[in-house]
Amino acid sequence: MQYKKKIPIIIIMCLCLNIAIIITYAYNYKDRPEFKEIKPLINYSKKIEKPKSNKLAIKNINQSTVSDKTIYLTFDDGPSYLTESILDILKEENVPATFFVTSNQIYKYSDVIKRMYEENHTVALHTATHDYSYIYSSLDNYFNDLNKIRTDVFNIIGIKPRIIRLPGGSSNSISKKYSKGIMTNIINKLNENDFYYFDWNIDSMDASGNISKESIYENVVNKIHSGTNIILMHDSSTKQTTKEALQDIIKYAKKNGYTFSRITKNTSTIHHHINN
Repeated sequence: MQYKKKIPIIIIMCLCLNIAIIITYAYNYKDRPEFKEIKPLINYSKKIEKPKSNKLAIKNINQSTVSDKTIYLTFDDGPSYLTESILDILKEENVPATFFVTSNQIYKYSDVIKRMYEENHTVALHTATHDYSYIYSSLDNYFNDLNKIRTDVFNIIGIKPRIIRLPGGSSNSISKKYSKGIMTNIINKLNENDFYYFDWNIDSMDASGNISKESIYENVVNKIHSGTNIILMHDSSTKQTTKEALQDIIKYAKKNGYTFSRITKNTSTIHHHINN
């Protein structure tokens, strides 16, 4: 009888001992290194900033106006030391233009390229080298050269232009000397890849050697007409007389009811007959 009374006491003692062991184990278990609280390395409550684009802001000047008598002033082969003076004239007259640039001195005049873009002109592509014997010898050479100038422009203003002008224009007869049929092949690939090429319908003739500012002026004002007027000029370092004639050309055009615009992908294209 006495033995039976001891059994409940032993059971109770065992239960108490088990509870004590469990409590002790649980207390110590939470302090094991692998179960310690892990704090996040990143503070997710902090606002994550997006990287800033290197694309420049455009000033609200030199606005384009397309009318039934529109002039598109275009300059090839720059930039050069003359380009900034040309930009000064355009700003004074409050008219936009389009610059088909090369890589020859583009980093030397990177601030000028930035100014073109910021002052609401179109920065377009000519080629990097303007070397006919290289660019017109194969399709690969042409597009390697085009991609070079496109990358150079991107490095300066943060955009990769798709508006281009072919050296010598699409009607040039020199390219076939290096690769027969190359112009057709280039233009087909340009169209396939959403590039927009522009020739001209008024030539200032400033590329033809040492020409006076009076001759440049007459070559332009005697040929402008109703509709679209894309005027070919140059801003390379030897074209001082082009710069000298520019303001008089603008003043004549304004006086006779012409408006000015920069070339965009929506501009009515002027294409020459292709010579292969």
